Amino acid sequence: MDTTPVAGTPQVRLRWLLDPSPSRPAWLDDDEWIPRGERRLYSRVKHGLYTVLESMERTGTVLLPAYVPGGVTWAALAAGHDVRYYPVREDLSLPADAVADRIAETDAVAVVFVHYFGFVDDAFTDLVGAARDHDALVIEDCARGLFARDPDHGLLGSTGDVALFCLHKTLPTPNGGLTVSRAGTPPAPHYDLAEWDTVPRAAAKATAHGLGLRMSSSPVVKRPNDRQPNAVSPEGSRPGIGSVSRRALSRCDPREIRTARQSRYRVLRNLLSDNEAVDVVSPPASDVSVPFGVAALAESDEARRAYLHRLYQCGLPCEVLTWPPVYRHEAAMADKGAETLRSRLFVLPTHQQLDPGDVGRMAACLRDSR
Repeated sequence: MDTTPVAGTPQVRLRWLLDPSPSRPAWLDDDEWIPRGERRLYSRVKHGLYTVLESMERTGTVLLPAYVPGGVTWAALAAGHDVRYYPVREDLSLPADAVADRIAETDAVAVVFVHYFGFVDDAFTDLVGAARDHDALVIEDCARGLFARDPDHGLLGSTGDVALFCLHKTLPTPNGGLTVSRAGTPPAPHYDLAEWDTVPRAAAKATAHGLGLRMSSSPVVKRPNDRQPNAVSPEGSRPGIGSVSRRALSRCDPREIRTARQSRYRVLRNLLSDNEAVDVVSPPASDVSVPFGVAALAESDEARRAYLHRLYQCGLPCEVLTWPPVYRHEAAMADKGAETLRSRLFVLPTHQQLDPGDVGRMAACLRDSR
């Protein structure tokens, strides 16, 4: 069996570094691919979220889904707000009535909605209305949904007041967090990162891939319970991307990326749907979706660990997002749907650089590990 490691995310190609460094990729200012609004490109999306929340005229409660990355929580806290949570079902859907009740109960100044893995929830439009009824800022976390559209063909991130996109999770770039705001102009980055230190690692990855070697040890699923705030965006430190990222982003064609992700996702989702040991929770891909990957629930935490190690042994990627609570732990952990996701969810990537043949290998690897 070929066990050459497959990257879980798109990677920078060393030959791109020979290109002249462009000032800004054209698609970043194209309304066909990026929602309208004031667009700012930071090194990480957390800097954009922090600056938006810090610039609000009033402070109060920021309402988050119980299943959310810790960086989102710390960005809200660092900006001077408190944090509360609303429930999420184990299939990644939102219980609309319960979420609307939480918006009313908390009198939130901002509500963050996560478009998990590039898909919009059926209740999203109604919940946006509920948030606006309480004069709350609506923030769309589209971290893994770049270039995607909703069922009404509107760009993901075009409904709320602010949209956040994590470019380095979906594109072959070492850095990139895009903030789109229709609620004011986010401040410009203070400086650009000096990214040439990423070149040796990119070269090492390319060499390891060519030799069929792994750069990381066998994966371990961890659920830290960190009660200390992480550094989010200290005042005076708001970096932008550097020349390596600009070269990489200029190589991206949104239309080609959409087509590639759709085709890989559809094949893999169909194959996994035949596996009775896993429960696929990400929906079918439409002609306007740009899926991050196929999200599924294993039968148990132990089964998920077994899948992760089996895929690693086969040289195939898998992402496990435990997203443990980092604030108001008891409240977050009391949400049964979120706890199920933390302990059983795994994601198989379907990005544009993934060899189509690896799609079938991932499905076969999971089937054979039962």
